[in-house]
Parts: sequence; structure tokens; C-alpha cells
Amino acid sequence: MIWIAGACFVCLCVCLPLYLHFRYKDHLHLASCYKSAGTLCAVMFALVASIRLNPSCYVCAAGLLIHAVADYVLEFNFMAGAGLFLAGHICYIAFFLRLVPVALPHGIILLLLLGFMAFIYYHWRKQIGKQLKPLIVYGVGLSIMCSCAVGCFTLWSLPGILIACGGALFFLSDSLLLRRLLFLSGKALDWAIMITYYAAQLLFGIACLYL
Repeated sequence: MIWIAGACFVCLCVCLPLYLHFRYKDHLHLASCYKSAGTLCAVMFALVASIRLNPSCYVCAAGLLIHAVADYVLEFNFMAGAGLFLAGHICYIAFFLRLVPVALPHGIILLLLLGFMAFIYYHWRKQIGKQLKPLIVYGVGLSIMCSCAVGCFTLWSLPGILIACGGALFFLSDSLLLRRLLFLSGKALDWAIMITYYAAQLLFGIACLYL
């Protein structure tokens, strides 16, 4: 438990503030390294779980690792970074569906997430402009992933609850990120985006340790 708390501390209290500090100073390469390092803390949890506890966790570890690469790429090429995130989401979907096969709760949650996505896309359509089609593709992928994650709550177990909370936080983080991309925002929103994002990844990784 101590090493789990230590890794979470490094992610949230070292990597996160250093990423934002160097990002504000326009040292993007260094900032991106710290950003990826934060996600690697979650990768470590999933790798340990896959090596010592449950080999199926390699799929989650692969998704986390892809996202760690995407964290770096996203700072320099938004579309390429979004594509990598979508690839990581596919790994997550495969992992979550191994835990809980598709059922009615997944469909209900997916409809709710897609409805919310359609609502904000419609109201922000002028700001989105020509980026609407790629954002729809990413948004659908994100919604499917998050519905599969939240659907794990039906396991009625600690890892299921952790994954469900992680999925909800991931959707919230990306929704806040879209808000920041389209409108002028303060530094508080940057912190909110990264805290919810890292929390989601850490929850996914920690959940692997309890499967």
C-alpha cells in the first residue's frame, strides 16, 4: 500500500505541477516528459499486476502505455495525439469487456454519454467548426470506453468500483479539455483537467492490482 500511495504522490504532486509549470514557461518538451511520466506511474501498477497477478492486465497496461505516449504527442500534434488516445481506448474496451461482457447497463450508460456529447457538440458547433467530424469519431470512441468502464460497477467489487470511477473521471476530464480548447480559460481549468485525468489513469492501474 505504501508504494501505491508513493506512486500516486509522485504522479499528482510532482509530475502534474512540474508539467503545468514548464508548460506555462513554454518548455513544451520538458513539460511533455513530465506529463507522460505521470501516466507511467499508472502503467507501473498494471504491469506489476499483469506479471504477478493476472496476465489479462497486459491489455490495460498496453492502453496506459499508449496513453503515456499520446500525452507527449498531443502537445505537438493534436490529431495524432487524439488518434493515439483512441487506440488506447480500444485496449481499455477490450480489457473492460473481458471483466464484464456487454449488457443492458452498458447500453444505457452509452446512450447517456452520447446524448451529453451531442448536446455540447451542438451548442459549441460554431467554435468546433471544421473539427466536428474527427471530434465526433473521438467522442464516440471515448463514450464507448467510458460506458464499458462504468459498466464494471456491476461487478460489485473494489476493482469494479475503481474502474467505474476512473471511467467517469476520464469522460469529465476530456469534456473539460474540449471546453479549454474552444474557449479562453484560466489556470484552474488546467489543474482540473489534469487532476481528473491522472486520477482516472491511476484508478485503472490500481484496479488491476485487486483483480
